[in-house]
Amino acid sequence: MDIILASYTDPLEAQIALGRLQAEGIDARLDDAHSVLANWEWRLAIGGAKLRVPEAQAARAREVLAAIEAGAFALDDIADDDGEPLRAPDRESLSGRVAWLVLMLFNIPLPWRRRRDDSAVREL
Repeated sequence: MDIILASYTDPLEAQIALGRLQAEGIDARLDDAHSVLANWEWRLAIGGAKLRVPEAQAARAREVLAAIEAGAFALDDIADDDGEPLRAPDRESLSGRVAWLVLMLFNIPLPWRRRRDDSAVREL
């Protein structure tokens, strides 16, 4: 029988916990994860994404979740081949900012808008 070990309002945090438990060999699963992700306004109403584990593995799973909370799996000291610390890539660019500004100022329609299917009109 499975028990609810934890409940998460953030579906990404729930997926991280699930992945860590599965990497430790614990048969964990998430319930309501897709509902929480698709309907963010329902997260609190349905109790979030529920992390379930078999009752026999619950003690080990609690230890792993406590280690996650304590930061035991943090990747703070990761470096590349040259010894430089790894950083997240900078996703902002000048061209991206200019494109956003043009769209906002001039309300230019996006090029991937759907075209009307004229073949359906001709059949009538």
